[in-house]
Amino acid sequence: MDISELKSIFDSYLLYKDESLKTDRIIHQDILKKINRLNKAFFTIELLGKSINGKEIFTISCGTGNIEILIWSQMHGDEPTATAAIFDILSFFSKCENHKELISFLLSNLKLHFIPMLNPDGAEIHKRENILSIDINRDAQKKLTPEGCILAEYVERIRPEFAFNLHDQNSYYTAGRSRNPSAISFLVPPFDYEKSVNQVRKKGMQIISLIEKQLINFLPGQTSRYKDDFEPRAFGDSFVKNNITSILIESGFLKGDIEKNEIRKLNFIALLSGFYSIATKQYTLEEPNDYFKIPENEELLFDLLLKNVTLPHNGKLYKVDIGINREKNFSINHQKFYYTSKIIEIGDLSIYNGIEEYDLNGLYVEPAKIYTSKISSLKEIDSIDLSKLHKDGYAFVLMENNSYDFEFINYPINLITTNRKYLPTIAIESNANLLIKNETGIEFIVINGFLKQLGVDINSILNGVLIS
Repeated sequence: MDISELKSIFDSYLLYKDESLKTDRIIHQDILKKINRLNKAFFTIELLGKSINGKEIFTISCGTGNIEILIWSQMHGDEPTATAAIFDILSFFSKCENHKELISFLLSNLKLHFIPMLNPDGAEIHKRENILSIDINRDAQKKLTPEGCILAEYVERIRPEFAFNLHDQNSYYTAGRSRNPSAISFLVPPFDYEKSVNQVRKKGMQIISLIEKQLINFLPGQTSRYKDDFEPRAFGDSFVKNNITSILIESGFLKGDIEKNEIRKLNFIALLSGFYSIATKQYTLEEPNDYFKIPENEELLFDLLLKNVTLPHNGKLYKVDIGINREKNFSINHQKFYYTSKIIEIGDLSIYNGIEEYDLNGLYVEPAKIYTSKISSLKEIDSIDLSKLHKDGYAFVLMENNSYDFEFINYPINLITTNRKYLPTIAIESNANLLIKNETGIEFIVINGFLKQLGVDINSILNGVLIS
């Protein structure tokens, strides 16, 4: 598979993409539907066991080759990007008409085993850990969880030569010390605290080096290497210690790719490149030290970076930068994503960049205000002129009804229940609700970490939150 064929597959990706799967949220029921529709003559499906809450964990296998490869995803329930990419790969293998020779070559040399959701209970509630709040990827030694046992027992049974461990990472990593978000990062886990390199780890380094060189044809400057601290409780580290070459792929972030569909596509290409390099043994030609030339992940991004803003305090003025992040949450009650914000750091943030960044030199910052006229229901917000509230510096409305079943509202304002004594402030870990002012009035308002320019008819505030 030369680069021209890989580019052809990349360009025609939508032919193989499984459009029935959303990239940002995949639950067990979605997996069951996909498995039930797979071609049973092409794929072998096996029930490996069940989660704590009784949800089935399957493996999907294909290929007749002698090289065994295990690929698993959603070990962390809230990391679904690679799960979607796995089903794109399965679709490519079983339905693609334009690259039959390549597919035949791969499947005659490899035997691929996919576990597309190791943590179905965590996936159901969009949570990293399993239902007992145990991180399955810290259960390789004691095997306290049925999910961890399932993975360990299956590995012991098939003894793969290679293992691909697929995850998501947050949006705050950069590719080295650049301004570029890390779209995909890689790791060959160490097997000891000295981070020694044996033959097993060396193979992984060579494979990643080759995958990374392929990916930069599509996305230069946005691939990176995950920090390789030894974690003896992690499955990847444990597998390398037991002579299984383990490759970690982390799905990162691209600006504008909120649902991570482009990252999903890059996963698809990365996996395909990795499989090909193993089937051909092309990776053996790679220089292992090229792996260490891949820039290491650095956590140098904020969702919103306010630079050079003047912060008044006790009659004095301080010019500071303010770094704000927005956490993406999932509401089980409403089956929707929403954001909560925090001020992460204040001071000299010159080594950082913002996904959104504003130079506010000459402007002043102060906490947003609470509108004291009370409402008793969400419907009453519709009768409030929120634009006028913004112009007057209000980011909060008081709500009398202290009985609620929501964590957020789809309005550009926050709510505070009347039983909560809350004072808006500018401090680390506080909610990011700010006024940006000049000498005569307010130019910008920040509500729940989203900045809005007053007088501009664009709703940049995706949601407000309830403070109760």
